[in-house]
Amino acid sequence: MGRGARGGGALTVGLLNGLMPCGPLQSMQLAALASLSPIKGALSMLFFSLGTTPLMLGLGSLTAALGQRFNRAVLRAGAVMVAVMVAVMGLAMLSQGAALAGWSLPAAPVQSGDLAAQTDNGVQTDNGVQTVYSTLEPNRYPDITVTAGEPVRWVIDAPDGSINGCNNRIFIPALDLEYAFQPGENVIEFTPGETGTISYTCWMGMIRGTITVTDGDGNAA
Repeated sequence: MGRGARGGGALTVGLLNGLMPCGPLQSMQLAALASLSPIKGALSMLFFSLGTTPLMLGLGSLTAALGQRFNRAVLRAGAVMVAVMVAVMGLAMLSQGAALAGWSLPAAPVQSGDLAAQTDNGVQTDNGVQTVYSTLEPNRYPDITVTAGEPVRWVIDAPDGSINGCNNRIFIPALDLEYAFQPGENVIEFTPGETGTISYTCWMGMIRGTITVTDGDGNAA
């Protein structure tokens, strides 16, 4: 009876453990919500549970096999691993928050010879308006280069399957601009001011891109 009670208590604690706040679990929950699909969300949570089960079982079996003598060392090692993981996730979330706020690390000046390596877009100028053509990809935003002081008409083609729960909406804090993608042709219009690099990101701060603003000679400060 005593053993059964202890076993039932361990099972209850294990089931309730899933309700405890957990950084990796909450990240997967956000990813499931961002999928905008009950099936994809359920599958992502299922795969997450299947991936963490061996680690949890292995840690429990290891502590049981080593006995009380080594339990403290194992617990310390586990605590260090958790601390490192939490620190890494904290830095990642801090980076995402900074990207959403429009903050970016200082970059070296960009010369005109380097611009071709940074951008995959085509630029056409007609009646003083810069028309930039880009293609949206599921896990990548295009980097573009424009000239300061001239209106920009940014045409982004979103093929079927390119829009997902993460990249469907972009934020450009420096331009006070937000845009939600739709399948097909999307047009974003703005006028860049000073030269430099403008960072933009998805609504989760995970996928990022840059808008390089140059002067008339192709230089970006």
